[in-house]
Amino acid sequence: MRNLVRCVVAALLVMAVTIPAKAEWEPTGEEFAGKSGNDFGLWLGVGVEKKINKKWSVGSEFEYRLKDNIDGSSWGEPSRWTLGVSAEFKVLKWLKLDAGYKFMRDHLCATWNVNKYRESRGYWGSKHRFYVSATASYKYRNVKFSLRERWQYTYRPEVADVTYDWEDDEFLPKKGKGKNVRRSRVMISYDKKGLWLEPFVSVEMYHGKGVEKMRYTAGCEFSAGKHNAFEVFYRFQDIMDDDTFNDRDSHILGINYKLKF
Repeated sequence: MRNLVRCVVAALLVMAVTIPAKAEWEPTGEEFAGKSGNDFGLWLGVGVEKKINKKWSVGSEFEYRLKDNIDGSSWGEPSRWTLGVSAEFKVLKWLKLDAGYKFMRDHLCATWNVNKYRESRGYWGSKHRFYVSATASYKYRNVKFSLRERWQYTYRPEVADVTYDWEDDEFLPKKGKGKNVRRSRVMISYDKKGLWLEPFVSVEMYHGKGVEKMRYTAGCEFSAGKHNAFEVFYRFQDIMDDDTFNDRDSHILGINYKLKF
């Protein structure tokens, strides 16, 4: 446990040095309530993984996210829950492929469009996400490097009576929308055989129409027996372009548990 604490502290120090400074968000034509400043979030996850043979494995996961607006108006407010299934195939010793589907329920915050004089209420909406990934890894002594490229498609179905048009005095639906994103992640971890914990740092870039988001993560994976695995991490999420006005810079603490059999 002492080694774990040292690992987490060291990882946080690394992130404090590497995270770049960013100017405060300034609203323009469309304002999002509470957009300025940083958010703090808690992400909790639990999953199951079944190894079929040396090459194939399948799994399922559930994630629950909480957020805390900087002004304290929504401390501990749920922001998302996700249920997903996935499959992984090990092509070569250094290359693996995976694919999956996630059903998500997101809380979208209220917005106000100054130019069109429209107000959108906050609501819970569904999303369907499909993804495929390829991960290449290389190990030098006890240090492992990996590069993951992921394509994901997310579809948000239409929701009725979300937006109120003050000029025409009528409610308008939130039209359905699909979006393609490519995610590139580089990870470095310390993976020593026989060691019960594995510290890591990673940087992930989201590509949409341009670079939309950066994630800087540091944490530890550790095992508790043959079938139990835990992960604790700190993440800074840097939002550069959010067309939904529903996201902002965030400091995140994550805790995950996985049952392997």
